Amino acid sequence: MNKFILSSRPKQILKNSVVFIPLIFTLDQWFQNDASIGIIKAILCFLAFSCSSIIGYQINDWIDKEYDKAHPIKKSRPIANNKITIKELYAFISFLFFAGFIFSFLVNFYVLSLFFFYIIFGLIYTLRLKNIVLIDSISITIFYIIRMVAGAYSITFNISIWLYILTFFASLFLIFIKRTSETNEGNYRNKNIVVFYNNISNVRVRLFLLFINIFSYSIYSITEIVSNQRNFSFLITIILFSVGILRYFLITKNNNKGESPESIVISDLVIQISVAMYLITIIFSELY
Repeated sequence: MNKFILSSRPKQILKNSVVFIPLIFTLDQWFQNDASIGIIKAILCFLAFSCSSIIGYQINDWIDKEYDKAHPIKKSRPIANNKITIKELYAFISFLFFAGFIFSFLVNFYVLSLFFFYIIFGLIYTLRLKNIVLIDSISITIFYIIRMVAGAYSITFNISIWLYILTFFASLFLIFIKRTSETNEGNYRNKNIVVFYNNISNVRVRLFLLFINIFSYSIYSITEIVSNQRNFSFLITIILFSVGILRYFLITKNNNKGESPESIVISDLVIQISVAMYLITIIFSELY
């Protein structure tokens, strides 16, 4: 059982929390109705996309098995070191698919459709897209957008287009840092992608994406207040958002720690405090 848990990359399941963003930003609407229904559906959606993302990891690890065996870190993955056989892999993927199907079906047809689309797109990404320069990074942002859309459909409430824009830029920021960290360490299989990321000005691009994220969020926040969707306390979230993303930028600026974004979020106290205060401020701005 432990080998399947390790193969699922439990730290990376944190990425699926994107599905909760629509719920968090529509709490005021849910509390006017029945908040428990929205929470349950969001959790089911989270579980469904956790299953779909784990399926993607299994397929990716099997295809990259020979490469991973020579990788200093990835060689310890259960599939790379032959702890999981092909029959066990089929059984594990089948179980995940069935579980994800049930979870998404219990939410609604739209989430079920996105569940299937995520798996299909994941297969296309693994077989082709991840080997195309720049398309590899943009493709991963699409995975985040799919989760975001699924989260919105799970609660059946419309959310601001700015949240989709922010999700795109924030995920692109994280993915770009991840790719440059991997290629700087030589930990990427496609040499063309390594050359591409090594030849561009990493710091300038990171600064540009940092600015775009803070600017976009500031515009979104002001728009929400002007349209009377939030009270003035929502302005505080601009500071908290900026502190969190700036902290991440500084942590990864002069090293290759960005190869594992989830590890940074889990281990850094400043980011954790910023996130906690950010969520509290959002709830306050919606309910009071």
